[in-house]
Amino acid sequence: MATRRDLLKSIGISTLAVSSLALYACGETKSELVEAMPDSDDPDYWNKLRRQFMLSSDKVFFNTGTVGVMPRVVVEAVSKHLNYMATDVADWAYKDDSKEKFISGYQDLMYIRTKVGKIINCDPKGIALTDNVTNAMSYIANGLDLKAGDEVITSNQEHPGGRCSWEVREKRDGVVLKQIELPKPIQSPEEVLEIIINSFTPKTKVLMLSHIISGSGAILPGKEICAAAKARGIFTILDGAQTVGNIKVDIEELGCDAYVGCFHKWVGAPTGTGFMYVNPEKIKEVWTTVASAQWDNHEDEGYRFTQRGTGNFSILFGLDAALDFYFKVGHDRWTDRVKFLGDRLRNGLSQNKKVKFFHPKDPSMCAGLSVYNLEGFTGTQLQDAFWEKGRMRPRSVGDVFGVRHSTHIFNSAEEIDKAIDIVNQLSV
Repeated sequence: MATRRDLLKSIGISTLAVSSLALYACGETKSELVEAMPDSDDPDYWNKLRRQFMLSSDKVFFNTGTVGVMPRVVVEAVSKHLNYMATDVADWAYKDDSKEKFISGYQDLMYIRTKVGKIINCDPKGIALTDNVTNAMSYIANGLDLKAGDEVITSNQEHPGGRCSWEVREKRDGVVLKQIELPKPIQSPEEVLEIIINSFTPKTKVLMLSHIISGSGAILPGKEICAAAKARGIFTILDGAQTVGNIKVDIEELGCDAYVGCFHKWVGAPTGTGFMYVNPEKIKEVWTTVASAQWDNHEDEGYRFTQRGTGNFSILFGLDAALDFYFKVGHDRWTDRVKFLGDRLRNGLSQNKKVKFFHPKDPSMCAGLSVYNLEGFTGTQLQDAFWEKGRMRPRSVGDVFGVRHSTHIFNSAEEIDKAIDIVNQLSV
């Protein structure tokens, strides 16, 4: 039987030849969690899958849009590597830091990038692993050659992590940042597309928009938006902070020039795990911002952005385990469940005439995020009422807009129905 040291040493000197889930099934500390994964055709599948998470049974988490929940297998992967680094770091011979898995920031991490490419359907060489969406967007904003007067279009509903790197370019270089006004709620994909197309001018060089708007949950028509921009020679960037694990993301179908996202929300990875994708035909145009030995590597463009100095490999073990868990559940089953629960919440709340919605009316533009308020309540008051009456935790998004309510695979239909019942009680 392999010892803990032998097992982890083999991880340190190899590219993960087996998945993280398989890894924990072969060592002396075989995970009970992996053994408990329900069969795909089990009628009680979702209740059993809920036990893969360490969430307390007396509280309900509805705030995945801010930070997600790690399955137990992810926590185990991180903690095992952290413990190994604390006890047996002397095993590290430091002969080739581009391959050994002790500190990150130097390796190409292609085994993880390949899995990411499978999820979002793109060439993994165009993928760089980053700490988060803010870093990824900053790499692109700082890396593109833009001059004074060049126009960057974004919307009035962007998260600061996506928007502010462009504000820096505006102040530093005289780039013109134009924010278009999108309604809240958005009525239809056609409404958004018309507003965006009408904003283009001959000076527009970049279009940056959220694929899913964080503050409303609106899924924008990315494919149509990118096609319209591409026809005018405009570089397109989609902020996918709220997408991967919430909806299906297909980069090839979207046709965007760049896409940034993260895994710590809807995929259940540790915080500090994000990515940047740039079309391989365009990525050569993006200058490296954080430079190390691979900064001019044009054979593997994603590597030059992935290599960004010493990092925490334990987090990457967690990311790898989270991606394997995602594949274990299944791409379609995962996102369909998120959508099913979101629809159940919205349909239930729509029966209450005192509820005002800020997510789109078109159900095709909604998935796991719902934004609504109750007549007579502020967002904070409604958030607090959920906690007091049901130990439930959605997130307040301000006095007017109420709460942003996330639904995920670890939530149950019964929890959704109880949340609807609480709103109905409050409206009496």
